[in-house]
Amino acid sequence: MEWRREDEELVGYICDTGGTAQGDKGRVVRADRHPGFLTYERRPQVVGALPGMGWTVCYRLDPPPDGAPGADGLERRPVLAWLVYDDGTVTPCDADHDGLVYCSTDTPELVHIEPPDPALS
Repeated sequence: MEWRREDEELVGYICDTGGTAQGDKGRVVRADRHPGFLTYERRPQVVGALPGMGWTVCYRLDPPPDGAPGADGLERRPVLAWLVYDDGTVTPCDADHDGLVYCSTDTPELVHIEPPDPALS
């Protein structure tokens, strides 16, 4: 497949129905050539990753049904990596108990990020 750039970033769109731009059924075409295309928002691209280095992300949990006293209501997960984006943003990533990896800042349950414990160094 050959992509032709026209002095701007390429945006792809997969057409899967008939009657699309110039009969491009089932082909990948530029989104800005597709009928009904309005706009797109450029999102930062990952350009690197750094190790988690002992940092921890903390998520707010729903209170337990039995109302167990003393629990702080937080789930702590180690940061696996810090993703570095082309706009300078750095985002922590962690894995849940099923092994699925998440960008921690994408969830509203994120409470805070804890630095490594200096006593463990």
